[in-house]
Amino acid sequence: MQQIDCGRLWQILKKTRENPEIEARVMTIIEAVRKQGDRALLEFTRRFDRASISSPVVPEEMVRSSRRYLTGPIKQALQQARRRIERYHQAQLPAGFVQKETGCEIRFCWDPIRSVGLYIPASQAPLVSSVLMTAIPAKVAGCREIVAATPPGPDGQVNPYLLATLDWLGVKKIFRMGGAQAIAAMAFGTETVPRVDKVAGPGSAYVNTAKRLLFGQIGLDTLAGPSELVVFADDSGQPELIAADLASQMEHTGGTGIFITTSARLGQQVASRLKSGYWLLVPDRKQALRIINELAPEHLQVICRESEELLRQSLAGVILVGSYTPTALSDYFAGPSHVLPTQQAVRYTSGISVYTFLRSYAIIRAKKGFLKKWGKTVRQLALLEGLTEHAASLQVRLRGGKHGPKG
Repeated sequence: MQQIDCGRLWQILKKTRENPEIEARVMTIIEAVRKQGDRALLEFTRRFDRASISSPVVPEEMVRSSRRYLTGPIKQALQQARRRIERYHQAQLPAGFVQKETGCEIRFCWDPIRSVGLYIPASQAPLVSSVLMTAIPAKVAGCREIVAATPPGPDGQVNPYLLATLDWLGVKKIFRMGGAQAIAAMAFGTETVPRVDKVAGPGSAYVNTAKRLLFGQIGLDTLAGPSELVVFADDSGQPELIAADLASQMEHTGGTGIFITTSARLGQQVASRLKSGYWLLVPDRKQALRIINELAPEHLQVICRESEELLRQSLAGVILVGSYTPTALSDYFAGPSHVLPTQQAVRYTSGISVYTFLRSYAIIRAKKGFLKKWGKTVRQLALLEGLTEHAASLQVRLRGGKHGPKG
């Protein structure tokens, strides 16, 4: 692990996050899928996943044969995690409200997004946990159609644990496709892949670039991936635990681990246990907080005395407190989804939750008396903006006599 200063850290992060070559490649992929549909999708699957398949649809027989893998301790662990994740997300379900006054009623409503696509990475490891962390919130929200996309192996097969878990959770439309081409297929639709209203799930730089370029064509959750962990500790931290947690997130392809400490001794002890990552020595918590909030990391782990003030002011996708709250607990089991904003997107967005799969809207019902009372005020606002037809639509309702509406 390398000790660096803030200036050098920003240079490294900027270089890893800005890649015009990836954007150019992704734009080519998106355009090919938009124009050629399945033909382009299958060609990119052959080129990037080295899999020659005749259809992106996962065959029913492949799903059936995967079911035998969910047995014994594996099934029990998944059931325990499912219960916790469901309970956490069910508690988020909003109720909406009705606001009434004389002559007017406004209802604020929530509805599930009708069709959503879940992206499940599989190139480095079969992320069964990402199935739980995306499908369960979508199910709890009440989404009618859930489509899943995950890359096949060179033999054209999809990891059986991923398939079995998707099937177990009730996701029946599963496609073997990955990368930017999968996001494009769900955005535009192809001969076999349905177009969805929103895509959610973590992914590579190619997946995130496709998300960014396709925003507006479809709704998106957030830029999630590659993984990031910032750990802050004072001299009460235990070096072996801190090093283990940093190593766990850097295990992901492209994962970033950054350790910030007020203790030079602890910094050196942690650094000696790791081959990669960066650490910074800061004079006090104020400086640590400034760096944390500039980084706006996906995961923040805080291990220090009297941490409450730091927790309240920190900017992160999830904050893990103390030596016994490792990122792995959050990744698999605690309850909140592990699909979290990266690349400083924490500044303006949130991780996956029930709200990712809901949309809100209002229903307004006004009566003649309400408009009579407030119509002149509203008309004045329309005239202020110079929108005379807006004003006229109010004035015609405010007239009395034979020219005015009777209802």
